Amino acid sequence: MIRSYKSLTVIMLGMTILLTSCNDEFLGKPESNDVTVEDIFSERATAESFLWESYRTSMPLGFPIDWGSHNGMYASMVMAASDEGDVYDTWPSSNDHNTGVWGPTGNREDDFGSHYKGIRNANIFLENIEMVPDIPQTEKEQMKAEAMVLRGLQYHELMKRYGAIPIVDKVLTAAGEIMLPRNTYQECVDFIVQSCDAAAAVLPDTYPSSFNGRITKGVALALKARVLLYAASPLHNTTTPYLPSNPELTGYGNYEEGRWLAAADASKAVLDWAATSGVSLVNSSADPAVNYQTAVEAQGSSEMLLYNQSNGWWGAYNPMFQQFAMPRGIYGGWYGHGVTYQHAQMYHTADGEDQVWGDEGPRSEFLEKMQAMEPRFQYSVFYSGSKWNDEIGVRNFYKNSNGSWSDGAPVNGVGYMRKFLGRANWGGGQFNWIVFRLAEFYLNYAEALNEVSPLDANAFAALNAIRQRGGLAPISFTDDRYNTQEKFREAIRRERAVELAFEEHRFFDVRRWRIAGEEGVMAGEMWGLNIYQLDDDQYVYRREPFETRVWDDKMYLYPLPQQEIDKGYLIQNPGW
Repeated sequence: MIRSYKSLTVIMLGMTILLTSCNDEFLGKPESNDVTVEDIFSERATAESFLWESYRTSMPLGFPIDWGSHNGMYASMVMAASDEGDVYDTWPSSNDHNTGVWGPTGNREDDFGSHYKGIRNANIFLENIEMVPDIPQTEKEQMKAEAMVLRGLQYHELMKRYGAIPIVDKVLTAAGEIMLPRNTYQECVDFIVQSCDAAAAVLPDTYPSSFNGRITKGVALALKARVLLYAASPLHNTTTPYLPSNPELTGYGNYEEGRWLAAADASKAVLDWAATSGVSLVNSSADPAVNYQTAVEAQGSSEMLLYNQSNGWWGAYNPMFQQFAMPRGIYGGWYGHGVTYQHAQMYHTADGEDQVWGDEGPRSEFLEKMQAMEPRFQYSVFYSGSKWNDEIGVRNFYKNSNGSWSDGAPVNGVGYMRKFLGRANWGGGQFNWIVFRLAEFYLNYAEALNEVSPLDANAFAALNAIRQRGGLAPISFTDDRYNTQEKFREAIRRERAVELAFEEHRFFDVRRWRIAGEEGVMAGEMWGLNIYQLDDDQYVYRREPFETRVWDDKMYLYPLPQQEIDKGYLIQNPGW
Protein backbone atom coordinates (compact mmCIF):
# COMPACT_ATOMS: atom_id res chain seq x y z
CA MET A 1 0.00 0.00 0.00
CA ILE A 2 1.25 3.51 0.73
CA ARG A 3 4.88 4.42 1.36
CA SER A 4 4.74 3.46 5.02
CA TYR A 5 4.26 -0.23 4.18
CA LYS A 6 7.99 -0.71 3.79
CA SER A 7 9.33 1.91 6.18
CA LEU A 8 7.33 1.25 9.32
CA THR A 9 7.82 -2.46 9.86
CA VAL A 10 9.85 -2.05 13.03
CA ILE A 11 7.66 0.70 14.46
CA MET A 12 4.51 -1.30 13.87
CA LEU A 13 5.73 -4.57 15.36
CA GLY A 14 4.80 -3.68 18.91
CA MET A 15 1.51 -2.13 17.82
CA THR A 16 0.62 -5.22 15.84
CA ILE A 17 1.20 -7.41 18.89
CA LEU A 18 -1.08 -5.20 20.95
CA LEU A 19 -3.77 -4.26 18.53
CA THR A 20 -4.20 -6.97 15.92
CA SER A 21 -3.68 -10.20 17.83
CA CYS A 22 -6.82 -12.09 18.82
CA ASN A 23 -7.78 -14.68 21.35
CA ASP A 24 -10.06 -17.61 20.67
CA GLU A 25 -13.01 -15.39 19.75
CA PHE A 26 -12.63 -13.83 16.32
CA LEU A 27 -14.14 -10.60 17.69
CA GLY A 28 -12.29 -10.95 20.96
CA LYS A 29 -10.29 -8.48 22.99
CA PRO A 30 -6.51 -8.82 22.55
CA GLU A 31 -4.36 -8.78 25.65
CA SER A 32 -0.93 -7.20 25.99
CA ASN A 33 0.88 -4.77 28.28
CA ASP A 34 3.61 -3.90 25.78
CA VAL A 35 2.13 -0.70 24.37
CA THR A 36 -0.98 1.22 25.38
CA VAL A 37 -3.54 2.94 23.17
CA GLU A 38 -2.61 6.18 24.92
CA ASP A 39 1.02 5.71 23.84
CA ILE A 40 0.07 5.20 20.21
CA PHE A 41 -2.33 8.12 19.99
CA SER A 42 -0.12 10.56 21.88
CA GLU A 43 1.44 12.06 18.74
CA ARG A 44 1.09 12.24 14.97
CA ALA A 45 3.94 9.87 14.10
CA THR A 46 2.61 6.83 15.92
CA ALA A 47 -1.07 7.58 15.26
CA GLU A 48 -0.40 8.00 11.55
CA SER A 49 1.62 4.80 11.58
CA PHE A 50 -1.33 2.97 13.06
CA LEU A 51 -3.48 4.21 10.19
CA TRP A 52 -0.95 2.65 7.81
CA GLU A 53 -1.24 -0.58 9.79
CA SER A 54 -5.01 -0.37 9.35
CA TYR A 55 -4.40 -0.16 5.62
CA ARG A 56 -2.12 -3.19 5.75
CA THR A 57 -4.69 -5.36 7.54
CA SER A 58 -7.64 -4.18 5.42
CA MET A 59 -6.40 -4.12 1.82
CA PRO A 60 -7.30 -7.19 -0.28
CA LEU A 61 -4.41 -9.02 -1.94
CA GLY A 62 -5.28 -11.56 -4.61
CA PHE A 63 -1.73 -12.68 -5.29
CA PRO A 64 -0.64 -15.81 -3.38
CA ILE A 65 2.52 -14.85 -1.54
CA ASP A 66 3.37 -17.49 1.05
CA TRP A 67 2.40 -20.79 2.59
CA GLY A 68 0.39 -19.51 5.53
CA SER A 69 -1.67 -16.61 4.22
CA HIS A 70 -5.05 -16.67 2.51
CA ASN A 71 -4.05 -14.22 -0.18
CA GLY A 72 -5.78 -15.34 -3.31
CA MET A 73 -6.10 -19.02 -2.48
CA TYR A 74 -3.52 -21.16 -0.77
CA ALA A 75 -0.65 -21.37 -3.32
CA SER A 76 -2.86 -20.26 -6.21
CA MET A 77 -5.11 -17.46 -7.39
CA VAL A 78 -8.90 -17.43 -7.14
CA MET A 79 -9.15 -17.49 -10.95
CA ALA A 80 -8.09 -21.15 -10.82
CA ALA A 81 -11.29 -22.01 -8.92
CA SER A 82 -13.58 -20.48 -11.54
CA ASP A 83 -14.15 -21.06 -15.24
CA GLU A 84 -11.26 -18.68 -15.91
CA GLY A 85 -8.47 -21.05 -15.06
CA ASP A 86 -6.81 -23.99 -13.34
CA VAL A 87 -3.52 -25.10 -11.85
CA TYR A 88 -2.23 -28.45 -13.05
CA ASP A 89 -0.85 -29.50 -9.65
CA THR A 90 -3.47 -30.84 -7.26
CA TRP A 91 -2.28 -29.52 -3.90
CA PRO A 92 -3.10 -25.76 -4.25
CA SER A 93 -6.43 -24.96 -2.61
CA SER A 94 -8.16 -23.91 -5.83
CA ASN A 95 -8.51 -27.63 -6.46
CA ASP A 96 -10.35 -28.02 -3.13
CA HIS A 97 -13.07 -25.82 -4.56
CA ASN A 98 -13.04 -27.45 -7.98
CA THR A 99 -13.51 -30.91 -6.49
CA GLY A 100 -15.91 -29.84 -3.73
CA VAL A 101 -13.71 -30.90 -0.81
CA TRP A 102 -14.12 -27.75 1.26
CA GLY A 103 -16.62 -26.62 3.85
CA PRO A 104 -17.17 -25.32 7.39
CA THR A 105 -14.09 -27.09 8.79
CA GLY A 106 -11.75 -26.25 5.95
CA ASN A 107 -11.75 -23.44 3.38
CA ARG A 108 -8.31 -22.33 2.28
CA GLU A 109 -9.62 -19.43 0.21
CA ASP A 110 -10.52 -17.27 3.18
CA ASP A 111 -9.66 -16.67 6.82
CA PHE A 112 -12.90 -15.41 8.39
CA GLY A 113 -11.26 -13.95 11.48
CA SER A 114 -8.58 -12.00 9.59
CA HIS A 115 -11.23 -9.64 8.23
CA TYR A 116 -12.14 -8.71 11.78
CA LYS A 117 -8.53 -7.84 12.54
CA GLY A 118 -8.76 -5.14 9.90
CA ILE A 119 -12.17 -4.06 11.20
CA ARG A 120 -10.84 -3.93 14.76
CA ASN A 121 -7.87 -1.79 13.72
CA ALA A 122 -10.19 0.65 11.95
CA ASN A 123 -12.43 0.85 15.02
CA ILE A 124 -9.45 1.46 17.30
CA PHE A 125 -8.31 4.28 15.05
CA LEU A 126 -11.78 5.84 14.84
CA GLU A 127 -12.25 5.78 18.62
CA ASN A 128 -8.85 7.23 19.51
CA ILE A 129 -7.66 9.64 16.81
CA GLU A 130 -9.26 12.57 18.65
CA MET A 131 -6.65 12.09 21.43
CA VAL A 132 -3.77 13.17 19.16
CA PRO A 133 -2.80 16.76 19.96
CA ASP A 134 -0.67 17.59 16.89
CA ILE A 135 -3.04 16.71 14.03
CA PRO A 136 -5.44 19.45 12.85
CA GLN A 137 -9.13 18.62 13.17
CA THR A 138 -9.80 18.75 9.43
CA GLU A 139 -7.06 16.20 8.86
CA LYS A 140 -8.42 14.00 11.66
CA GLU A 141 -11.80 13.96 9.94
CA GLN A 142 -10.16 12.94 6.69
CA MET A 143 -8.18 10.17 8.40
CA LYS A 144 -11.33 8.91 10.10
CA ALA A 145 -12.99 8.77 6.69
CA GLU A 146 -10.14 6.61 5.40
CA ALA A 147 -10.62 4.22 8.32
CA MET A 148 -14.36 4.06 7.68
CA VAL A 149 -13.78 3.04 4.06
CA LEU A 150 -11.17 0.45 5.07
CA ARG A 151 -13.66 -1.03 7.54
CA GLY A 152 -16.38 -1.01 4.88
CA LEU A 153 -14.03 -2.72 2.43
CA GLN A 154 -13.51 -5.59 4.86
CA TYR A 155 -17.26 -5.87 5.43
CA HIS A 156 -17.76 -6.14 1.68
CA GLU A 157 -15.10 -8.84 1.45
CA LEU A 158 -16.99 -10.76 4.13
CA MET A 159 -20.43 -10.18 2.60
CA LYS A 160 -19.56 -11.37 -0.90
CA ARG A 161 -18.42 -14.64 0.65
CA TYR A 162 -20.81 -15.16 3.58
CA GLY A 163 -23.80 -12.87 3.08
CA ALA A 164 -24.90 -11.11 6.27
CA ILE A 165 -22.30 -10.96 9.03
CA PRO A 166 -22.03 -9.38 12.51
CA ILE A 167 -21.54 -5.61 12.32
CA VAL A 168 -18.95 -4.38 14.81
CA ASP A 169 -18.74 -0.60 14.84
CA LYS A 170 -16.83 -0.15 18.09
CA VAL A 171 -13.91 -1.68 19.93
CA LEU A 172 -15.10 -4.69 21.89
CA THR A 173 -13.90 -5.29 25.42
CA ALA A 174 -13.82 -8.34 27.66
CA ALA A 175 -16.39 -6.68 29.92
CA GLY A 176 -18.90 -6.39 27.07
CA GLU A 177 -20.64 -8.75 24.67
CA ILE A 178 -18.15 -10.07 22.13
CA MET A 179 -20.08 -12.93 20.52
CA LEU A 180 -22.45 -10.90 18.38
CA PRO A 181 -25.14 -12.42 16.15
CA ARG A 182 -25.36 -11.80 12.43
CA ASN A 183 -27.11 -8.64 11.28
CA THR A 184 -29.51 -8.87 8.35
CA TYR A 185 -28.21 -8.56 4.80
CA GLN A 186 -30.00 -5.24 4.39
CA GLU A 187 -28.48 -3.86 7.60
CA CYS A 188 -25.01 -4.80 6.36
CA VAL A 189 -25.53 -3.11 3.00
CA ASP A 190 -26.95 0.01 4.63
CA PHE A 191 -24.04 0.19 7.08
CA ILE A 192 -21.42 0.16 4.32
CA VAL A 193 -23.33 2.62 2.13
CA GLN A 194 -23.81 5.07 5.00
CA SER A 195 -20.11 4.81 5.89
CA CYS A 196 -19.13 5.50 2.27
CA ASP A 197 -21.47 8.50 2.03
CA ALA A 198 -20.05 9.99 5.23
CA ALA A 199 -16.47 9.36 4.08
CA ALA A 200 -17.01 10.75 0.58
CA ALA A 201 -18.22 14.03 2.08
CA VAL A 202 -14.79 14.78 3.59
CA LEU A 203 -12.21 12.83 1.56
CA PRO A 204 -10.06 14.67 -1.01
CA ASP A 205 -10.08 13.88 -4.71
CA THR A 206 -6.29 13.46 -4.80
CA TYR A 207 -3.18 13.42 -2.61
CA PRO A 208 0.40 14.56 -3.14
CA SER A 209 2.38 11.95 -5.07
CA SER A 210 4.26 10.88 -1.92
CA PHE A 211 0.96 9.52 -0.60
CA ASN A 212 -0.13 7.84 -3.81
CA GLY A 213 -2.46 5.01 -2.86
CA ARG A 214 -4.40 6.60 -0.01
CA ILE A 215 -8.17 6.40 -0.07
CA THR A 216 -9.80 9.23 -1.99
CA LYS A 217 -13.38 10.34 -2.42
CA GLY A 218 -13.44 8.22 -5.57
CA VAL A 219 -12.58 5.09 -3.60
CA ALA A 220 -15.46 5.71 -1.19
CA LEU A 221 -17.81 6.14 -4.15
CA ALA A 222 -16.38 2.99 -5.77
CA LEU A 223 -16.95 0.82 -2.71
CA LYS A 224 -20.52 2.06 -2.43
CA ALA A 225 -21.14 1.34 -6.12
CA ARG A 226 -19.77 -2.18 -5.96
CA VAL A 227 -21.71 -3.03 -2.79
CA LEU A 228 -24.96 -1.80 -4.34
CA LEU A 229 -24.31 -3.77 -7.55
CA TYR A 230 -23.92 -6.98 -5.54
CA ALA A 231 -27.01 -6.12 -3.50
CA ALA A 232 -29.11 -5.64 -6.66
CA SER A 233 -27.95 -8.90 -8.24
CA PRO A 234 -30.07 -12.08 -8.53
CA LEU A 235 -28.34 -13.88 -5.65
CA HIS A 236 -29.59 -11.32 -3.12
CA ASN A 237 -32.34 -9.30 -4.82
CA THR A 238 -34.98 -11.99 -5.19
CA THR A 239 -38.19 -13.44 -3.83
CA THR A 240 -36.83 -16.96 -4.42
CA PRO A 241 -33.49 -17.43 -2.60
CA TYR A 242 -31.12 -20.13 -3.83
CA LEU A 243 -32.04 -22.08 -0.68
CA PRO A 244 -35.04 -21.16 1.51
CA SER A 245 -33.53 -21.00 5.01
CA ASN A 246 -32.97 -17.61 6.67
CA PRO A 247 -33.50 -15.43 3.58
CA GLU A 248 -32.76 -12.28 5.61
CA LEU A 249 -29.16 -13.50 5.94
CA THR A 250 -28.61 -14.38 2.28
CA GLY A 251 -30.41 -11.39 0.76
CA TYR A 252 -33.43 -9.16 0.98
CA GLY A 253 -36.14 -11.80 0.63
CA ASN A 254 -37.86 -9.78 -2.09
CA TYR A 255 -37.13 -8.15 -5.44
CA GLU A 256 -37.03 -4.41 -6.04
CA GLU A 257 -36.04 -2.87 -9.36
CA GLY A 258 -35.03 0.24 -7.44
CA ARG A 259 -31.95 -1.60 -6.18
CA TRP A 260 -30.66 -1.78 -9.74
CA LEU A 261 -31.36 1.94 -10.16
CA ALA A 262 -29.42 2.72 -6.98
CA ALA A 263 -26.51 0.64 -8.29
CA ALA A 264 -26.60 2.42 -11.66
CA ASP A 265 -26.66 5.84 -10.00
CA ALA A 266 -23.77 4.91 -7.71
CA SER A 267 -21.59 3.74 -10.61
CA LYS A 268 -22.48 6.85 -12.60
CA ALA A 269 -21.32 8.90 -9.61
CA VAL A 270 -17.90 7.21 -9.85
CA LEU A 271 -17.67 8.00 -13.58
CA ASP A 272 -18.74 11.61 -13.01
CA TRP A 273 -16.19 12.01 -10.23
CA ALA A 274 -13.44 10.55 -12.41
CA ALA A 275 -14.21 12.96 -15.24
CA THR A 276 -13.41 15.93 -12.99
CA SER A 277 -10.57 14.38 -10.98
CA GLY A 278 -7.98 13.38 -13.54
CA VAL A 279 -8.95 9.70 -13.56
CA SER A 280 -9.53 8.14 -16.98
CA LEU A 281 -9.17 4.98 -19.04
CA VAL A 282 -5.64 4.49 -20.36
CA ASN A 283 -5.73 5.29 -24.08
CA SER A 284 -2.32 6.85 -24.72
CA SER A 285 -0.93 4.21 -27.10
CA ALA A 286 -2.00 3.28 -30.61
CA ASP A 287 -1.70 -0.35 -29.49
CA PRO A 288 -4.72 -1.47 -27.42
CA ALA A 289 -2.67 -4.26 -25.82
CA VAL A 290 -0.19 -1.69 -24.51
CA ASN A 291 -3.01 0.44 -23.11
CA TYR A 292 -4.49 -2.57 -21.34
CA GLN A 293 -1.12 -3.61 -19.93
CA THR A 294 -0.48 -0.08 -18.68
CA ALA A 295 -3.91 0.06 -17.07
CA VAL A 296 -3.27 -3.21 -15.23
CA GLU A 297 0.44 -3.05 -14.41
CA ALA A 298 1.74 0.50 -14.39
CA GLN A 299 2.40 2.15 -11.05
CA GLY A 300 -0.11 5.00 -10.75
CA SER A 301 -1.88 4.44 -14.07
CA SER A 302 -4.58 6.98 -14.84
CA GLU A 303 -7.46 4.56 -14.22
CA MET A 304 -6.29 3.05 -10.95
CA LEU A 305 -8.45 4.08 -7.99
CA LEU A 306 -6.97 1.80 -5.32
CA TYR A 307 -4.40 -0.95 -5.42
CA ASN A 308 -2.37 -2.92 -2.92
CA GLN A 309 1.31 -2.11 -3.39
CA SER A 310 2.62 -4.35 -0.62
CA ASN A 311 3.63 -7.29 -2.83
CA GLY A 312 7.28 -7.45 -3.85
CA TRP A 313 8.79 -9.93 -6.28
CA TRP A 314 11.94 -11.75 -5.37
CA GLY A 315 12.86 -13.37 -2.09
CA ALA A 316 14.51 -16.61 -1.12
CA TYR A 317 11.20 -18.27 -0.31
CA ASN A 318 9.03 -15.38 0.83
CA PRO A 319 7.20 -13.91 -0.92
CA MET A 320 6.63 -16.90 -3.19
CA PHE A 321 4.47 -15.09 -5.71
CA GLN A 322 6.75 -15.93 -8.61
CA GLN A 323 6.79 -19.65 -7.82
CA PHE A 324 3.01 -19.78 -7.52
CA ALA A 325 2.06 -17.46 -10.39
CA MET A 326 4.65 -17.70 -13.15
CA PRO A 327 4.30 -20.31 -15.90
CA ARG A 328 6.19 -23.54 -15.48
CA GLY A 329 9.91 -22.95 -15.96
CA ILE A 330 9.77 -19.14 -16.37
CA TYR A 331 11.40 -17.00 -13.69
CA GLY A 332 11.16 -19.79 -11.15
CA GLY A 333 7.52 -20.67 -11.81
CA TRP A 334 6.41 -24.06 -10.53
CA TYR A 335 3.14 -24.64 -12.40
CA GLY A 336 1.49 -21.36 -13.41
CA HIS A 337 -2.20 -20.78 -13.98
CA GLY A 338 -3.80 -22.26 -17.05
CA VAL A 339 -6.48 -20.33 -18.94
CA THR A 340 -9.45 -22.53 -19.76
CA TYR A 341 -11.00 -23.01 -23.17
CA GLN A 342 -14.26 -21.73 -21.64
CA HIS A 343 -12.59 -18.44 -20.75
CA ALA A 344 -10.78 -18.15 -24.08
CA GLN A 345 -14.16 -18.31 -25.81
CA MET A 346 -15.19 -15.12 -24.01
CA TYR A 347 -12.69 -13.16 -26.11
CA HIS A 348 -13.41 -12.08 -29.65
CA THR A 349 -11.12 -12.14 -32.63
CA ALA A 350 -9.49 -8.84 -33.50
CA ASP A 351 -12.28 -8.16 -35.99
CA GLY A 352 -14.98 -8.72 -33.36
CA GLU A 353 -16.10 -12.21 -34.33
CA ASP A 354 -16.31 -15.41 -32.32
CA GLN A 355 -13.35 -17.76 -32.70
CA VAL A 356 -14.35 -21.26 -33.81
CA TRP A 357 -12.19 -24.23 -32.85
CA GLY A 358 -12.37 -27.72 -34.23
CA ASP A 359 -11.90 -30.83 -32.14
CA GLU A 360 -8.54 -31.36 -33.80
CA GLY A 361 -6.32 -29.62 -36.30
CA PRO A 362 -2.73 -28.93 -37.35
CA ARG A 363 -0.52 -26.75 -35.16
CA SER A 364 -0.42 -24.15 -37.93
CA GLU A 365 -4.18 -23.74 -37.50
CA PHE A 366 -3.74 -23.44 -33.72
CA LEU A 367 -1.26 -20.59 -34.15
CA GLU A 368 -3.34 -18.88 -36.83
CA LYS A 369 -6.43 -18.88 -34.63
CA MET A 370 -4.50 -17.75 -31.56
CA GLN A 371 -2.81 -14.90 -33.40
CA ALA A 372 -6.20 -13.74 -34.70
CA MET A 373 -7.49 -13.12 -31.19
CA GLU A 374 -8.11 -9.60 -29.85
CA PRO A 375 -5.32 -7.53 -28.22
CA ARG A 376 -6.37 -8.20 -24.61
CA PHE A 377 -6.06 -11.92 -25.24
CA GLN A 378 -2.57 -11.46 -26.68
CA TYR A 379 -1.50 -9.65 -23.53
CA SER A 380 -3.34 -11.87 -21.05
CA VAL A 381 -2.64 -15.39 -22.37
CA PHE A 382 0.72 -17.06 -23.03
CA TYR A 383 0.06 -19.86 -25.50
CA SER A 384 2.36 -22.36 -27.16
CA GLY A 385 4.23 -20.63 -29.97
CA SER A 386 3.91 -17.13 -28.47
CA LYS A 387 6.57 -14.85 -27.06
CA TRP A 388 6.78 -14.15 -23.34
CA ASN A 389 9.23 -11.24 -23.61
CA ASP A 390 12.59 -10.42 -25.20
CA GLU A 391 14.50 -12.18 -22.43
CA ILE A 392 12.50 -15.45 -22.50
CA GLY A 393 11.52 -15.38 -26.16
CA VAL A 394 9.10 -17.78 -27.85
CA ARG A 395 8.17 -20.99 -26.01
CA ASN A 396 6.49 -24.09 -27.37
CA PHE A 397 4.90 -26.59 -25.02
CA TYR A 398 3.39 -29.88 -26.12
CA LYS A 399 3.36 -33.63 -25.51
CA ASN A 400 6.20 -35.47 -27.18
CA SER A 401 5.61 -38.50 -29.38
CA ASN A 402 7.18 -40.65 -26.65
CA GLY A 403 4.52 -39.53 -24.15
CA SER A 404 6.68 -37.09 -22.15
CA TRP A 405 5.95 -33.39 -21.81
CA SER A 406 8.18 -30.72 -23.34
CA ASP A 407 9.66 -27.89 -21.27
CA GLY A 408 6.91 -25.58 -20.04
CA ALA A 409 4.24 -28.28 -20.10
CA PRO A 410 1.75 -29.51 -19.05
CA VAL A 411 -0.85 -26.80 -18.62
CA ASN A 412 -4.60 -27.22 -18.16
CA GLY A 413 -6.22 -24.89 -20.66
CA VAL A 414 -5.26 -23.11 -23.87
CA GLY A 415 -2.15 -21.54 -22.34
CA TYR A 416 -0.93 -19.76 -19.21
CA MET A 417 -2.13 -16.59 -17.53
CA ARG A 418 0.20 -13.77 -18.57
CA LYS A 419 -1.82 -10.84 -17.26
CA PHE A 420 -0.12 -8.92 -14.39
CA LEU A 421 3.23 -10.58 -15.23
CA GLY A 422 4.29 -9.03 -18.53
CA ARG A 423 6.93 -6.73 -17.08
CA ALA A 424 8.56 -9.39 -14.93
CA ASN A 425 12.25 -10.14 -15.33
CA TRP A 426 15.09 -11.62 -13.30
CA GLY A 427 15.64 -8.21 -11.76
CA GLY A 428 12.35 -8.37 -9.88
CA GLY A 429 9.79 -5.62 -9.66
CA GLN A 430 6.66 -4.36 -7.96
CA PHE A 431 3.38 -6.20 -8.53
CA ASN A 432 0.25 -4.34 -7.53
CA TRP A 433 -3.05 -6.02 -6.77
CA ILE A 434 -5.99 -4.09 -8.20
CA VAL A 435 -8.71 -3.26 -5.68
CA PHE A 436 -10.63 -0.73 -7.80
CA ARG A 437 -9.94 0.52 -11.31
CA LEU A 438 -12.15 2.74 -13.40
CA ALA A 439 -12.97 0.19 -16.12
CA GLU A 440 -15.03 -1.81 -13.63
CA PHE A 441 -17.45 1.06 -13.13
CA TYR A 442 -18.19 1.50 -16.82
CA LEU A 443 -19.21 -2.17 -16.79
CA ASN A 444 -21.07 -1.89 -13.47
CA TYR A 445 -23.01 1.07 -14.85
CA ALA A 446 -23.90 -0.70 -18.09
CA GLU A 447 -25.06 -3.81 -16.23
CA ALA A 448 -27.23 -2.02 -13.69
CA LEU A 449 -28.70 0.46 -16.17
CA ASN A 450 -29.73 -2.31 -18.58
CA GLU A 451 -31.81 -3.88 -15.80
CA VAL A 452 -33.90 -0.75 -15.24
CA SER A 453 -33.76 0.78 -18.72
CA PRO A 454 -33.20 -2.02 -21.25
CA LEU A 455 -31.03 -1.16 -24.24
CA ASP A 456 -30.39 2.32 -22.87
CA ALA A 457 -28.03 4.31 -25.08
CA ASN A 458 -25.96 5.31 -22.06
CA ALA A 459 -25.40 1.64 -21.21
CA PHE A 460 -24.16 0.98 -24.74
CA ALA A 461 -21.87 4.01 -24.53
CA ALA A 462 -20.36 2.75 -21.28
CA LEU A 463 -19.79 -0.74 -22.67
CA ASN A 464 -18.36 0.62 -25.91
CA ALA A 465 -15.84 2.75 -24.01
CA ILE A 466 -14.32 -0.48 -22.71
CA ARG A 467 -14.61 -2.36 -26.01
CA GLN A 468 -12.97 0.40 -27.99
CA ARG A 469 -10.12 0.79 -25.51
CA GLY A 470 -9.63 -2.97 -25.94
CA GLY A 471 -9.39 -2.62 -29.72
CA LEU A 472 -12.91 -3.77 -30.65
CA ALA A 473 -15.53 -1.96 -32.69
CA PRO A 474 -18.55 -0.50 -30.84
CA ILE A 475 -21.84 -2.38 -30.78
CA SER A 476 -25.40 -1.11 -31.19
CA PHE A 477 -28.95 -2.20 -30.36
CA THR A 478 -29.58 -2.19 -34.11
CA ASP A 479 -27.40 -5.31 -34.36
CA ASP A 480 -29.49 -8.48 -34.07
CA ARG A 481 -26.89 -9.90 -31.67
CA TYR A 482 -27.64 -7.20 -29.07
CA ASN A 483 -31.22 -6.07 -29.73
CA THR A 484 -32.90 -7.41 -26.59
CA GLN A 485 -32.28 -6.87 -22.91
CA GLU A 486 -31.23 -10.50 -22.53
CA LYS A 487 -28.77 -10.41 -25.42
CA PHE A 488 -27.26 -7.15 -24.24
CA ARG A 489 -27.02 -8.54 -20.71
CA GLU A 490 -24.95 -11.42 -22.04
CA ALA A 491 -22.74 -9.02 -23.99
CA ILE A 492 -22.08 -7.02 -20.83
CA ARG A 493 -21.23 -10.16 -18.87
CA ARG A 494 -18.93 -11.34 -21.63
CA GLU A 495 -17.12 -8.01 -21.78
CA ARG A 496 -16.78 -8.07 -18.00
CA ALA A 497 -15.21 -11.54 -18.15
CA VAL A 498 -12.59 -10.27 -20.61
CA GLU A 499 -11.80 -6.81 -19.25
CA LEU A 500 -11.69 -7.86 -15.58
CA ALA A 501 -10.20 -11.30 -16.18
CA PHE A 502 -8.27 -12.83 -13.26
CA GLU A 503 -8.90 -9.78 -11.02
CA GLU A 504 -11.10 -11.82 -8.65
CA HIS A 505 -14.40 -10.74 -10.18
CA ARG A 506 -15.55 -13.78 -12.16
CA PHE A 507 -15.43 -16.14 -9.14
CA PHE A 508 -18.00 -13.91 -7.40
CA ASP A 509 -19.84 -12.65 -10.50
CA VAL A 510 -21.09 -16.12 -11.44
CA ARG A 511 -22.39 -16.44 -7.88
CA ARG A 512 -24.20 -13.12 -7.73
CA TRP A 513 -25.73 -13.84 -11.16
CA ARG A 514 -26.73 -17.34 -9.96
CA ILE A 515 -25.22 -19.07 -13.00
CA ALA A 516 -22.44 -20.93 -11.19
CA GLY A 517 -24.27 -24.26 -11.44
CA GLU A 518 -24.46 -24.15 -15.24
CA GLU A 519 -22.42 -26.68 -17.19
CA GLY A 520 -18.93 -25.38 -17.86
CA VAL A 521 -19.15 -22.48 -15.39
CA MET A 522 -18.46 -23.94 -11.96
CA ALA A 523 -19.79 -27.42 -12.74
CA GLY A 524 -19.05 -30.15 -15.24
CA GLU A 525 -16.23 -30.60 -17.72
CA MET A 526 -13.53 -27.97 -18.15
CA TRP A 527 -11.66 -27.91 -21.43
CA GLY A 528 -8.28 -27.08 -22.89
CA LEU A 529 -6.33 -27.23 -26.14
CA ASN A 530 -3.36 -29.58 -26.08
CA ILE A 531 -0.67 -29.94 -28.72
CA TYR A 532 0.71 -33.38 -29.57
CA GLN A 533 3.82 -34.30 -31.50
CA LEU A 534 3.05 -37.03 -34.02
CA ASP A 535 6.60 -37.31 -35.36
CA ASP A 536 9.63 -35.06 -35.62
CA ASP A 537 7.92 -32.34 -37.67
CA GLN A 538 4.19 -32.94 -37.35
CA TYR A 539 2.04 -31.56 -34.55
CA VAL A 540 -1.69 -31.37 -33.96
CA TYR A 541 -3.89 -29.61 -31.42
CA ARG A 542 -6.82 -31.36 -29.76
CA ARG A 543 -9.69 -29.90 -27.77
CA GLU A 544 -9.97 -32.05 -24.66
CA PRO A 545 -11.51 -31.98 -21.16
CA PHE A 546 -9.03 -31.92 -18.32
CA GLU A 547 -11.33 -32.00 -15.28
CA THR A 548 -14.90 -32.49 -14.12
CA ARG A 549 -15.84 -29.96 -11.45
CA VAL A 550 -18.30 -30.20 -8.59
CA TRP A 551 -21.00 -27.68 -7.70
CA ASP A 552 -23.79 -27.61 -5.14
CA ASP A 553 -26.12 -24.62 -4.73
CA LYS A 554 -25.16 -24.28 -1.07
CA MET A 555 -21.81 -23.04 -2.42
CA TYR A 556 -23.36 -19.75 -3.53
CA LEU A 557 -22.29 -18.51 -0.11
CA TYR A 558 -19.47 -19.84 2.02
CA PRO A 559 -20.19 -21.62 5.29
CA LEU A 560 -19.18 -19.77 8.42
CA PRO A 561 -16.35 -21.54 10.26
CA GLN A 562 -17.64 -24.51 12.23
CA GLN A 563 -15.66 -23.46 15.29
CA GLU A 564 -17.74 -20.28 15.47
CA ILE A 565 -21.03 -22.09 14.82
CA ASP A 566 -20.25 -24.49 17.64
CA LYS A 567 -20.11 -21.58 20.09
CA GLY A 568 -23.82 -21.07 19.51
CA TYR A 569 -24.02 -17.40 18.56
CA LEU A 570 -24.00 -17.56 14.74
CA ILE A 571 -26.55 -19.08 12.35
CA GLN A 572 -24.97 -21.19 9.60
CA ASN A 573 -25.64 -20.46 5.93
CA PRO A 574 -28.23 -22.66 4.15
CA GLY A 575 -27.21 -26.15 3.15
CA TRP A 576 -24.09 -26.36 5.28
